[in-house]
Amino acid sequence: MTATENGVKDWAGFHACFGSRFGKLPQISPDIATHKDAVLKSADGAILRLQAVGRYLRMTLVEADDDANCFAAHRLFLITKQMSQLHNMCHNLPYVIWQTTAEGGLIWQNQAYLSLRDDVGGHTAHSLFDLILSKDQTTVKNRQSLHLSFQKKTNWYDIISIWSQNVWTHSAVNINEIIKAETAQRNFVQTLGKTFAEMSIGLAVFDQNHRLVLFNPALIDLTSLGAGFLSERPILTHFFNQLRENRIIPEPRNSTAWCQQLKELVSRSNEGAYCATWMLPNGLTYRVRGRPHPNGALAFLFENISAEISLTRKFRTKLDGLGTIIQNLEPALIVFDSLGQIRLSNQAYAALWADTEAAATNVQGRSIIEVSRSWQATCQPTPVWGDLRDYAITLEGRDRWTALVTRESGDTLHCAISPLPDNGTMVCFQVSGTSQM
Repeated sequence: MTATENGVKDWAGFHACFGSRFGKLPQISPDIATHKDAVLKSADGAILRLQAVGRYLRMTLVEADDDANCFAAHRLFLITKQMSQLHNMCHNLPYVIWQTTAEGGLIWQNQAYLSLRDDVGGHTAHSLFDLILSKDQTTVKNRQSLHLSFQKKTNWYDIISIWSQNVWTHSAVNINEIIKAETAQRNFVQTLGKTFAEMSIGLAVFDQNHRLVLFNPALIDLTSLGAGFLSERPILTHFFNQLRENRIIPEPRNSTAWCQQLKELVSRSNEGAYCATWMLPNGLTYRVRGRPHPNGALAFLFENISAEISLTRKFRTKLDGLGTIIQNLEPALIVFDSLGQIRLSNQAYAALWADTEAAATNVQGRSIIEVSRSWQATCQPTPVWGDLRDYAITLEGRDRWTALVTRESGDTLHCAISPLPDNGTMVCFQVSGTSQM
């Protein structure tokens, strides 16, 4: 054997082969520089000589019997020792291990199995577990529970059975903690299901593998996806492809566009940023939101906002109609919001102040301070403008009031200041002599 700075190469393998026969063979590789020649004897009379030769360690084995079978005997000795080591290792492992015949008769079991048998109570020539095995498969997995009579509890085990050389070898692992976690998760999902059962918003929750794990009845109503389909726990892409088949999703231009749309939907949902309004071919409008959850789960909310959209459209139509009416009224009108900023004004107002500084301030969002000062600049001195500024930013105790102001041109303006329901203020101007509001 060659020596290095770290000792003799493969000394561990050499010791594993001969250490059991030669008890004084050191476990740690000897130092060639200081090693002295040694002669070791075994119980069967064999001699092992260790001799340092330069950078090498020479080992010479001399068997007591020169018969050609001596090497076969040594191999048998090693195999027997390895079998004993493997047997001891399997026997003392904390996992339950046992072997059975094809008919289920016990052949061998380790200490963990024997301890479990004592906890169960009673002795039997058959396995503790009633396993479903098939010779068509070389590896079979089972999950079973076992009642421990003395401890008065039930343990759960995952069991792997391997068929080899006409023998079944089984190993069982206690999975009580996994069962507890799965039960807690199942109870949590059931609680969520009960919580969302009465909601009108459809809910679909996908786990970290993008498989559907929770949905509520509203989802069935909104998507026309059958309960059978949803109960099969489809993956996310299959779920949305089925929505497309049912035309419960805006139809993309082509399949490539659909794949890209679906990819972006999942990506944005993972970021918590997906919120879209779907205008469906059947005339309905859905608001769809995607939200990420811990451990990679995704939740989608489907809400029918058709009535809301319809109401908004009707309201907008009414507003547009009122806007047209206001624009065509004869009195000059300007409206400020609760912060004293211009919300709107009509054509008569623009015409009344067209040739004054007020024309430049007739912009939505400009403040009543700027606007009133532009009015003040074209009128004779009066406390009306200061009172108007204070009135516009007062939120309580406001009543309608009127005042007369005189412009530098000599015209007299009748001003009517009225509070609006949202704490806004409407100012109406009419040239004195015309019909007043």
